Amino acid sequence: MPKKRTQQHNCPECGTPAKEPYKTWELVAPFPDKKMRITVTIFGMYECPKCGKKFRGVVSKAKLGSEGIEL
Repeated sequence: MPKKRTQQHNCPECGTPAKEPYKTWELVAPFPDKKMRITVTIFGMYECPKCGKKFRGVVSKAKLGSEGIEL
């Protein structure tokens, strides 16, 4: 069972945690890893509630293979 990690996205300017991304998109790795799994990374755009700075961060990653999905 993979370990669950809770990612907290903090503003790079003031350090205030941002809650939810206002925009997300996927990036699919062009080549598989050693176990022949494809990595799908979901990125998000965040906006700091305190200073208004916009920044990017990884929302989640998933590895897709013949054995199933690993988060």
